[in-house]
Amino acid sequence: MEYLYTIHTKLVADKIHFFVKKLMAFPEFNGLADVVVGYGMHTDFEKACNISGIYDSTIRKQLLLDLEQRNQIKVALPQPGILIAMPQKNREKHVFQIPAMVNRWLAQRGAALFNF
Repeated sequence: MEYLYTIHTKLVADKIHFFVKKLMAFPEFNGLADVVVGYGMHTDFEKACNISGIYDSTIRKQLLLDLEQRNQIKVALPQPGILIAMPQKNREKHVFQIPAMVNRWLAQRGAALFNF
């Protein structure tokens, strides 16, 4: 039995989220699938590792190194106690009108009207 670790990132709501998995593998048994024993997702890499049950600092460093090599980017993690202020994006509010026919249909089913 051995443990395997995977990491990938995904942009969710304009923030990078780390997805970390801890898998238990049984190479001595052919055809046996790996078992997920820990799974963590968070915008903070360290918290994602804690959630997934990865506490070894060498494994964490190796996961970051693998991620950097795969994505060919440097993953910059904030230092403890340092606040990084990111500017807010100016977002336009997209207003749309619900057609009268849809409002009637919703009203017949007891839903509140959206265009008021």
